[in-house]
Amino acid sequence: MARYLLTLLLLANTAAYAADDQDIEEDVSPSHFTSEVGLGFTALAGNSDSQTLNANYDLQYIKGRYKTNADTSLLMAKKNGEEDKRKISANLKTQMLIRDGYYLYGSGSYIDDRYGPYYVDSLASAGIGYRLFSYETFQTLVDIGPGFRHQDPNLDEIDGDIVKPEVVNEAVLQSSLTMTWKPLKTLSVENKTNIVAGNSNTTIQNDLSLTNSITDNIALSIGFNYTYYTWVPNNMKNFDSSTIVSLIYSMK
Repeated sequence: MARYLLTLLLLANTAAYAADDQDIEEDVSPSHFTSEVGLGFTALAGNSDSQTLNANYDLQYIKGRYKTNADTSLLMAKKNGEEDKRKISANLKTQMLIRDGYYLYGSGSYIDDRYGPYYVDSLASAGIGYRLFSYETFQTLVDIGPGFRHQDPNLDEIDGDIVKPEVVNEAVLQSSLTMTWKPLKTLSVENKTNIVAGNSNTTIQNDLSLTNSITDNIALSIGFNYTYYTWVPNNMKNFDSSTIVSLIYSMK
């Protein structure tokens, strides 16, 4: 692990000192700030009385060679009149462009889940990334770096969820691949794949979202989430999936 960290630092340091005047021009570019608010709701009636609310807030700030993305989401559900889910998650990622598409990044995530497998699930990592493709309508980013994971298990969910029965504090290796595509003026497609490898478990999460603009500020978004686990308890499947439909209001 120490050798890996040293290699990352040497690569970043070498690339930073090799930056030329063309790279520095990005430092004087104007700041750009955007934010989005999303809200989704599903109601079922008949044999099942269930209401599910999902809300999210996304924030992006770009200044020169620096880019920061932050988002937070809330999921609440009631089944037969009683609370069944309450989950709050937050993510933060900052990137600093070095040269020729290379960038350094730092990221953190936090999940507070009352009824899920872990009351608290947090992760922090840092590393180096590369912009594979950068066109007007298509972009691909890939990055990798070491990190640290903390998980506080919900022991009541051991028989019905993917959960280790002990507190997890471990070093991990995180890697992500993000692709964005805008085939039409009003349609955008984004796919994010995130891998977190650790001794307790390795997870592969894929998020695919399609967003269609209705007006300049309002859009409809459909998201598909798929998560694969290398370890699961007996008699359980190695994957979870979900679908979320939301209306999004953008502020620029």
